[in-house]
Amino acid sequence: MNVGKWFRCKVLSLTVMLVLGIIIPVMAEQAQETLSLKEIVDTAVKNNPAVIESQKRWAEKEARIPLAKAWANPQFGIMKDDIPKSTLNPFDAMMTEYTFTQDIMNPSKLKAMGKMAGSDAAMTKANYQDKQMEAYAAAKTAYYDLLYADKALEIGKENQQLMGQLVQIAQVNYSTGMVPLQDTLRAQTEFSKMTTDLLSMASMAAVAKAKVNTVIGRKADTPFTVKEEFSAPPPDFDLTSLQTEAQAGKPAVVGMERQVEMAKNGVELAKKQQLPDYQFSIGYKDRKQTMMDTTPDTWKMEVMVMLPIWQGKNKAEIKSAAASLEAAQASLATMQSMTELDLQMALTEAQSAWRQIDLYKNTVIPQAEQTYQAGVVSYTNGKVDFMAVLDSLNALRNVRLDYYKARVNYEKAVADLEKAVGKPLFTSGTQP
Repeated sequence: MNVGKWFRCKVLSLTVMLVLGIIIPVMAEQAQETLSLKEIVDTAVKNNPAVIESQKRWAEKEARIPLAKAWANPQFGIMKDDIPKSTLNPFDAMMTEYTFTQDIMNPSKLKAMGKMAGSDAAMTKANYQDKQMEAYAAAKTAYYDLLYADKALEIGKENQQLMGQLVQIAQVNYSTGMVPLQDTLRAQTEFSKMTTDLLSMASMAAVAKAKVNTVIGRKADTPFTVKEEFSAPPPDFDLTSLQTEAQAGKPAVVGMERQVEMAKNGVELAKKQQLPDYQFSIGYKDRKQTMMDTTPDTWKMEVMVMLPIWQGKNKAEIKSAAASLEAAQASLATMQSMTELDLQMALTEAQSAWRQIDLYKNTVIPQAEQTYQAGVVSYTNGKVDFMAVLDSLNALRNVRLDYYKARVNYEKAVADLEKAVGKPLFTSGTQP
């Protein structure tokens, strides 16, 4: 078998492998569920395990509010008195006393405890909303990571097809004596190497798909495909208004505000520990009537006051609650500062990615395409060596990937911006 025929067989076999690698996944995807970005985000916000957990924590705290304001359970007692020493039978007792006792916490304390429980529930609700935003942003990030992995695989396949054309050109040039055998061997090696790269890209896409499944609360290997969507508007955002909106409504900030509120209620409760609590008892004495003892049955009523006379303990409680309040206020200030920083960073990243998108789309990609086409023509005519064409092909692949990466990074930066603000901001917009 001559060299030319051997190359034609190799190219044909690798081309068949490439075609099967493209067609078979496409046929499989046609039978899979196709998810939009909105469907992925909505499912994540609803079904993400961390979101469900925080929702149940909130429900638990809400249910505890009435418990914090409720009275203690009453006590009922029966006492047998004057049992003869000759027996331990309680039914031989000369007197039976029935008592009903109720501990009554000072109403001011109950009110303060109810306010603390309410603030705790509100803080847990804010945490639940924050988890929703985390799931929202994570779902968007995972979605765009999957888009990039799929695009990298697509561009890799297109590049291999172009490489297959270069293999054929190299073979023709070699057969006419225009290039040495080394060019054809190098072209064949590059073509085979691209097949290995495609396998790695396919693995990356599978991992990205598993991450999407995980963030939306499904099994990692659940099959699906996604629609390509780039919906964020241009980065003409007003940073000042976004900061104002974030400080007023971001769940993480609101949660810290509720924590400060709860700490203030804690100080109020500590101060009210200096107020007395009460205990009320009512009893009934049932006596056995005998010839020697004709004392009638009687009632007994008792009111007790628990006096908080140990001022050292009370002062320590107040001091501890005040320190907790100061710590909560410091945490709130830190959260507010971090929110402003997160907004600034996300906006900067978005603006940078948008500029890269414009540069790649209007300048870099057209130049790379022209360079590659010129290189192919020159190599066909024997004016440049194979490495020059190969470099231009790799450069074209890289700028295409970089352009798509910039688009993905912009969408992810906008998702970070939404997370920093604390709520979804953009549901539609122009594609860059």
